[in-house]
Amino acid sequence: MTLPRIPSLIRQRRVQALAIALLVPFLAIAPLHLFVPAPVKAHGVPAPVQVGISFSPIRAGYLGLDYRSAFKRLEAMHFRVIRLSSYWDQVDNDGYHQLDWLMTEAQRARQPVVLTVGMKALGWPEFYVPTSVMDVTTLNQGQDVASDSSLRAATLAFVEDTVLRYRDNPALVAWQIENEPFNRAGPQRLWIDAEFLRDEITSVRRLDRHHRPLIVNAFSHFNLVFDQASARQGFDLRQWLGFDADSAERDSLAVLSPGDVLGLDVYTAIGYQFLGQDHLSRADGDWPDRLARVRELAKRQGKQAWITEAQAEPWESAADTYTKPKSTNPAAIRSLFENLKDAGYSTVLFWGSEYWLWRADNGDPRWLDAVKAILRDESRAPSMAMTS
Repeated sequence: MTLPRIPSLIRQRRVQALAIALLVPFLAIAPLHLFVPAPVKAHGVPAPVQVGISFSPIRAGYLGLDYRSAFKRLEAMHFRVIRLSSYWDQVDNDGYHQLDWLMTEAQRARQPVVLTVGMKALGWPEFYVPTSVMDVTTLNQGQDVASDSSLRAATLAFVEDTVLRYRDNPALVAWQIENEPFNRAGPQRLWIDAEFLRDEITSVRRLDRHHRPLIVNAFSHFNLVFDQASARQGFDLRQWLGFDADSAERDSLAVLSPGDVLGLDVYTAIGYQFLGQDHLSRADGDWPDRLARVRELAKRQGKQAWITEAQAEPWESAADTYTKPKSTNPAAIRSLFENLKDAGYSTVLFWGSEYWLWRADNGDPRWLDAVKAILRDESRAPSMAMTS
């Protein structure tokens, strides 16, 4: 099985070698997470789960898929929701025609969708700022990208244009504001500050006369080393000592209002390269209980909590294992899903839909079959209400 344009796919992984290298002094204790006891599944009787996915026409193209055909195949599986993105650089170059097609098709098929707006979107390189606005590759490592006033103004204008274009599409059930704004990501490991995120939220609320809920998502707890690699504040001694510390989850909740949605992106195995060697890091054993606590925190604040990305695609350290992955497999998709359900999550969006289609087209339907089985089991989950 040959993977088309594999370099582009491998670069989509968020935790770069540089991020790991910055944490070299702490890598020696990374295996300590393996000694954390497995959580006890005692979070109540789980309700049927609204199962959804993310879809990127860009990622589909990397795999040699026609995005229109791929999207229709996924619609036919009857996911409760599909998450899409507005890619700013693409719109700047070619206009909205690709996103127009996706949104119009979703409306025709009565397929509920979430639309991500802003300068960050789904997939590498995370930030999709047109070079006509700013060359973000020239920014300093770890910088707050929204500190530039001209970029702030241009981003707000792009958000306004996008919201005005799609606000009356009945298939749209929620807006996602940026993608993992409080996590450092991309080649420059940039992030977005809370003040500017609030400006974007205010703009979307003002423009959307249908008052849809807003989503702010975060890369959820993995283990201490990788949490520090993606944290906007960098190394936090409080977390290493076992105390509650600032986190992207808490930062995201702080900018949301009652009725809005905290989105959590959950991965349990991440491949990376260090000193020229391939490594695989696994999530701490307490990750389901940590997610259950975050969900309860959101509930106490009158907010919803979704899983906006559940790992259902390999996250490998190199291209040569992408077709025989070490990080996940079809059986692991079911295991992850059951843990999320036990943690009380009633809306779970899988990440990797383009990969499943590509595997099926190359003679391996196991990935699609695993997700189809989950959809059958959760068929009693309620549909998401579309705008009238």
